[in-house]
Amino acid sequence: MKEDVRYDISNYLHQIISNIGFIENESVVSHYADKIKKSAYRIDALMVDSVEKKPELYISKGEQYTLDLKKISDLDVMIVDDLDDNIEIMENIFKTFSCNIRSARSGEEAIKLFRNGFIADVICMDIIMPRMDGFTATKELKSIGSSAYFIAVSALKNQSHDDMSLFDVWMPKPFMLEHIIGALAGYETTKNKTETKENHKFKLDISDEIKKEILYLAKDGAYSALERLIGELPDSKSKAFLYSALKRVDFNLLIKTIESSL
Repeated sequence: MKEDVRYDISNYLHQIISNIGFIENESVVSHYADKIKKSAYRIDALMVDSVEKKPELYISKGEQYTLDLKKISDLDVMIVDDLDDNIEIMENIFKTFSCNIRSARSGEEAIKLFRNGFIADVICMDIIMPRMDGFTATKELKSIGSSAYFIAVSALKNQSHDDMSLFDVWMPKPFMLEHIIGALAGYETTKNKTETKENHKFKLDISDEIKKEILYLAKDGAYSALERLIGELPDSKSKAFLYSALKRVDFNLLIKTIESSL
């Protein structure tokens, strides 16, 4: 099957699955809703099996994962989905992990949250949304400095390698607790690799005057003053990086970064 045809069919299947709720409460046709949903998932599964090479990004039901709750408690999590029910389910699950949660009902709102200073550690991104889809929103967030662990949340599976490579992991809809646990299991490993590779070699595109002020405050351990100063910087990868180090109270990383760039 051609890639463009497979993509179109997957989109139609996703629309069916996402909108099935509208007929589940209609007594005249409600008994068809479950059959339609199961058929859509069955077709999608057959299409996935027809693809010879699939990126190893899927979190599947039945797989066993271990999760160190100490490593994910207090994470900043952004949930992006245009359906309130999905947001509520994910919020309730992440609350049990003691995470700090903000939600956005569109890609545009997610970008606004980031620009306003919510630098998420983890972003759960719906794919099919009106106006701006999850692929576009993720590309934009990365381009303005987000280094979050991106979890795609979608019933779609037959995507191109380029599209899937935007995400750290691909989580299915409908999802369960075990899917989220599986998606988070790779968070610590992924972030450790990223921080080891980038850490203080990151080049800051801010003035030396600001760098010296940040260095002075970091050595003094002045968290609140640093937070205000960083908040005044224009949106950039530098700002996102500084916020990321600050919310981990990683003054050593801030100090090494500033000193290596002066």
